[in-house]
Amino acid sequence: MEGLIKIEGKPLEKLIEVVSNGIGTLYRPRAIKNEADAKAYAIKVIEKAKHEAIAEGKLIEAENLDRINERLVAKEIKRQNNIDDVIELAVNDLNQTESIIDVPVEQDWSTRFFDIVQDVSDNEMKILWGKILAGEVKRPKSYSLRTLELLRNLSKEEADIFVKVSQFVLKQNDYFIFDGDEMSQLGISYIDIAKLTEIGLIQAGTFVHKEYKSLPDKDNKIGIQYKDYVIIISIQSGADNISLPINCLTTAGKELYQLIDVTPNIDYIKIIGDYIKKQKASAEYSKIYSINHKGGISYQTPTIKI
Repeated sequence: MEGLIKIEGKPLEKLIEVVSNGIGTLYRPRAIKNEADAKAYAIKVIEKAKHEAIAEGKLIEAENLDRINERLVAKEIKRQNNIDDVIELAVNDLNQTESIIDVPVEQDWSTRFFDIVQDVSDNEMKILWGKILAGEVKRPKSYSLRTLELLRNLSKEEADIFVKVSQFVLKQNDYFIFDGDEMSQLGISYIDIAKLTEIGLIQAGTFVHKEYKSLPDKDNKIGIQYKDYVIIISIQSGADNISLPINCLTTAGKELYQLIDVTPNIDYIKIIGDYIKKQKASAEYSKIYSINHKGGISYQTPTIKI
């Protein structure tokens, strides 16, 4: 990733402040820096040690310091490039943002963030870190320090599993996925869920169900959000209660889920609908028009029965 970074406007001014706080010096875009910036620290320290070694007649040690110098310079250049790549990705995101919350990002968060991303080399993982940086600039405290540490230790394989599972996240007061045996038809295995539970993205627990009650004097209608769709469950008055087996995301899982691009799968909606119908309730779905500040969902009619 190379070239000029366009930095203008309030969101990007705030980004520069966050970056500068995190790296301990005023950040300048890559296009107006030179390689010496990345080398400066390593050269300064190593050259001083080298001159002291030569003055004391330690030629072998001086030769070793030359090799150490080359290694540290290469390492610092790579780290600086990693940081610049993540910042560029955040800039691209913020360029689409007109307004942000006028609250500063915590210094400790900025420092921890850049301590981590300097060693992130995988391009797909950099995309996630760029989204986190942009998201924190827009709305501070969106991503906890615990979530940063979890993502830091997340392998590429584990990240891919989380992206796959995230395609099936539902929302109703909390974030969860359906846990029926039918999920295997969509490529989600028990091993996938166990792995995400082990690393702290899915809550531990077995036989967790979301309960929906019937009402004594009227039908009960429940809406479950699935990205741009709403699944509508209707339970007749006086009928038996129904339930869905689920796996809930942890706090870190919910924070990271916000970074994932989700493409709704209609087959998933139908699987949930069929499970509901087996319990003598009815189900339908529709595209969402809007969601108000209280979570109320407006959707297209007529709905599609399952």
